[in-house]
Order: sequence, then C-alpha cells, then structure tokens
Amino acid sequence: MKKHIVYAAAAAMGLVAGQAAAQSTSNQRSSQEAIGAIFGALFGDQVGVTSSLETQWAAGRTPLSNQRAQFESRVDGEVSAGNLNQATGVRLKSDYYELVQLETRYGADRRFTSAERSELADRYGTLTQVLADRSYADNATTNTPEVAAGRAAFETRVNTALADRRISRTQATRLKSDYAAVVRVENGYLRDGAITTAERADLDARLDALDVRLGDTGYASAAPLTPRVRLDAIGRAIPSSGLSSAARAQLQVEYEDLARLESAYARLNPSTDEQAYLDRRLGELETRARVRLGANSY
Repeated sequence: MKKHIVYAAAAAMGLVAGQAAAQSTSNQRSSQEAIGAIFGALFGDQVGVTSSLETQWAAGRTPLSNQRAQFESRVDGEVSAGNLNQATGVRLKSDYYELVQLETRYGADRRFTSAERSELADRYGTLTQVLADRSYADNATTNTPEVAAGRAAFETRVNTALADRRISRTQATRLKSDYAAVVRVENGYLRDGAITTAERADLDARLDALDVRLGDTGYASAAPLTPRVRLDAIGRAIPSSGLSSAARAQLQVEYEDLARLESAYARLNPSTDEQAYLDRRLGELETRARVRLGANSY
C-alpha cells in the first residue's frame, strides 16, 4: 500500500514539474513574441535582428536612427493597446533616442569599432527586454530590507549630531526610535512577499523626513531643486559653456529631449524610480553643460 502511495506521489511531482516546465516555456515564448511585435517589424526577422544590426553597423550605416520614427509609432501603439503604461512608453522612447544619439556619435566617421558595436547591441538588447517584460527592472518589486541595512549608519549620524550639540539627547532618542518604526513598516511590507515600487516610495519619503529632522543633509536646510528649475539652468548654461558649436548643438538636442521627458513625467505623477532616472540624466547633462552649482546658478 505504501509503495502505491509513493508511486502516486512521484507521479504527481512529475506532473507538477512538467506543468512548471510548460509554463516556463510558455512565458519564454510570450517574451519572444513581445520583442518581435515591435522590433521584428522594424528590422525584419527578430531571430536575426542583432545580426542584421551588426551587419549594418559594420557597413557604416545607422539603422537605429533610421527606424526611430517607426519605433516611436509602435511604442505608442503598444501604449494605446494597454500593453505598456504611458510612463514606460515615454521612458522607452527617451532611452531609444539616447541610443540613437550614441549611434550617431559613433558613426560620425562611418566606422564603428567592435567595442562600439558591442555597446550598441547590449543597450539595444536591454530595450528589447524592457519591451518583453513590459516594464523596467527598477520598477519591479524587491525583497531587500534596505531600511534595516541602513539603521546602523543612521544611528551613527545621530550620535555625531548629538556630540556636535546640533540636536538634544531627547531629539536623538526620538530619531532613533522613529527610524526603528520605519524598519518595522519595511518588515510589514516584506511579510507580503516583496516591496512594491509604491511601498518603496513610502519608505523613502519617511526616511527623507527623518533626514530633514536630523539636519545633516544638503536638502535639509533648503527646498530641493525641481527638474524644471534644473532644466532652466542647463538651458542658460549651454550657450556660455565654452564648448564647440557642434558640442553645444548636441547638448541642445539632449536638453530638449529631457524637457519633453520632464513635461511628460509632470503630467504622469512618476514613481520614485522614474524620478531617480530623470535626476541621473539631468546630473549628466549638468556636468557636460558645465552648470555652476553656486548660489546664483539657479
């Protein structure tokens, strides 16, 4: 009797494993179809897309630039169909545009090095994966207890502020207690399996509030600069940056692209990850445009 039970259990386990494998294969097929739905129409057979791009780059052509309008049209179609949310669509078009600019810069002399082709292919592959997943990896849920991991560092900052007499002992005790409360909130989120983007944004907001109370961060004593204010500063800095006319023209193009992205995000109420993405792009452009960060910069 026990032997029959063991055989039945083994058969059941085999069935479950088979179903899991079939589901995995189905998911992979769906992922490939999602990639092909957009990029297959742009460059032909999706199986040979990367090979086709490599061939065109080797011949000195710029296929990504040539297909930009069609790419944006297809992304808009995916958004309209509900396959992509609008924020992801905006970011995809912006990232594709950034990739086109890189391709144009690399192909200015009609020659792409092996390293340049490899970088373009890798970044192109990242975009195809975003389309397959229908979201960016930084918008996915996480199960990393980041708040708990930062507790010791925060308490060290509190002790330093107390030693420097910038806060009282009562304030220090309350700050540590309130940080511990945020750790408990994070643990509660983790009990559900993973921390969503919205939950991570809530945790970040709570931590920002503690930083303001502690008063040892740059934004604790002044309101943070908005993306719009930073863009205005970049726009003013480009003409007087001292760069060549070609470099200034390139910066102007990227500035206008970021201005469109900022306007779209302002309407869409972006997530914390999307705001961080825009902040990174702005920081890179500020450096290249030689924006001065003094008191009169903004």
